[in-house]
Amino acid sequence: MNMISLCLAWSGVMLAQGGTGSVKVAVINLPEVSERYNKTADLELHFEGIRKKLNEQRNAMSAKVEKMARSLQEELKPGTEAFDKRRKEVAMQEAELQWFVEAEGKKVEQGLADALRKIFTDIRAVVADVARDRGFDIVLASDRVPDNAPSSPGQVRQHILLQKVIYWNPNVDITDEVVQRLNARYQK
Repeated sequence: MNMISLCLAWSGVMLAQGGTGSVKVAVINLPEVSERYNKTADLELHFEGIRKKLNEQRNAMSAKVEKMARSLQEELKPGTEAFDKRRKEVAMQEAELQWFVEAEGKKVEQGLADALRKIFTDIRAVVADVARDRGFDIVLASDRVPDNAPSSPGQVRQHILLQKVIYWNPNVDITDEVVQRLNARYQK
């Protein structure tokens, strides 16, 4: 959220509150919440298993194509009808392998995108619950320039410019509470 959007949002809240200035703001470290959410780790394991299975299938198909290609060169004489027929079979198997890799890759990517959307939906719901319970009107994303940030000036500058909140009182950071509630809900 850029500064203009933040100011407009703040102005809208102030007007909605009757201009009293009694807006309570909290912060949350969204990357940390996502990382500490048990569902994230479970989904990573799930998709790693899917990728492993697909790689095994791809490797088996690839080995079959390689075997067919070797036998073509070793067993048949170029220019013969049998050679041309086998070459066509090899080409068909190669095309099937390519289609498999592309189609299954798209399915995995779509599944991962859907899972990430669900994780974000879970996080938003718990953030809203915590905010309501604690009386916060706005929850902003906070983050810190990581200690292991790249050392080039351009990369450090980029990390700094991407900061959404520069200062907050630790009492308004609801990250830990959100993680605890998320994981409790997920375990149910």
